Amino acid sequence: MKRAFTLVEIMVVVAVMGLLLGISIPAFRKIMNKAPLEQGISDVESLCRQARAEAIVRQQSMDVLFNESEEIVALTTAARVINAPDPFTGLMIKTTEETQLIDRVFLPVDLVDLQIIEPKADKFTLDEIRIRFYPNGTSETLELRVVDVFRYAYRLTLDPVTGRTTVINEEEL
Repeated sequence: MKRAFTLVEIMVVVAVMGLLLGISIPAFRKIMNKAPLEQGISDVESLCRQARAEAIVRQQSMDVLFNESEEIVALTTAARVINAPDPFTGLMIKTTEETQLIDRVFLPVDLVDLQIIEPKADKFTLDEIRIRFYPNGTSETLELRVVDVFRYAYRLTLDPVTGRTTVINEEEL
């Protein structure tokens, strides 16, 4: 006797597979839509961690520059006053050491929006904020949101005492 699947059994299997596919596609799209957002918040968080580590290792203050309008986050050395010989007289004078760009992150402008909550930007700063990380591991206060076009959002806060970041998925609140 030959054993085979009947047409009804095959149709039931196809219907169940179609049902599972119909349920899983929206969930898969939701995951794929969040990928640029999660990458953006991850880049900002890693740049803050790198700034804290560089400040401690170099024993020099480091700045993280947040530019809301251009969606750029950059890590630079902080400008500082140093004693250096005057090139003309040879005498020691105080000069300002220029900042050096160490690393930067470009957020995908069409998919991610960077919103700085704390500290508030002045009207003169043109949407730029510098957060300083100090050699003792502390930092200035920061709270920002990274939002995408689908209105998914993550909130990043920086603890000024420890200089460590916390990321919260606002969807889970």
